Amino acid sequence: METLALPPQATQVGLAVDVAAFAMHGGELQVLLVQRGELPHARDWALPGGFVHPGEDLHEAALRELRTETSVTLEPRHLEQFYTFGAPGRDPRGRIVSVAHLAVLAHGTVDVTGGGHTLGAGWFPAHRPPALAFDHAAILARALGRLRVRLDYAHLALEFLPDTFTLPELQRVHEAILDRPLDKRNFRKRLLAQGLLVPSGERRSGVGRPAQLYRRAKGAKAAAL
Repeated sequence: METLALPPQATQVGLAVDVAAFAMHGGELQVLLVQRGELPHARDWALPGGFVHPGEDLHEAALRELRTETSVTLEPRHLEQFYTFGAPGRDPRGRIVSVAHLAVLAHGTVDVTGGGHTLGAGWFPAHRPPALAFDHAAILARALGRLRVRLDYAHLALEFLPDTFTLPELQRVHEAILDRPLDKRNFRKRLLAQGLLVPSGERRSGVGRPAQLYRRAKGAKAAAL
């Protein structure tokens, strides 16, 4: 039987995954980062990620790295591959291609702990992060661009919220992702015209008039890949 092999001119390439994981904290869009414990870029902040194991699916590799390096065990509300980064020289260890993933973590995901080869993990403002290792600033910038694009056609903002929410809370998610304020009246009019939301029949008490709670309409699809 003929043995299959790569041609001699084929480049030896390492395969990795990096995860840009987002959540809303205190009305701000934040990204989950880890502090590297090994060279290269020891003690620098980076996106969670690492090398793909032999025979491992890319999706599973992304979830494994997220669990190992940040202690996040909940399945993300949304996880997708969004770009491949493979420029020569992006990693001083050799030719490493990274398949970048975008994740939206469940509402209330706050506590994280560094694990694996990291020194720690923490939440940082997504639009104003610290200096990042490798080309992770470029990965984060493209992930933010992906979030902005998917606000309208995939309604990704809903994945940042609990099952019931107020319209101001949903507007804050949009504003946090876009990094700019939106007109309240126009936002409400446009959103309700889409037929994506229905009143839940409940109200949330607080200062002033109790706020109407909404939920995703039946048949309205979650953000698709």
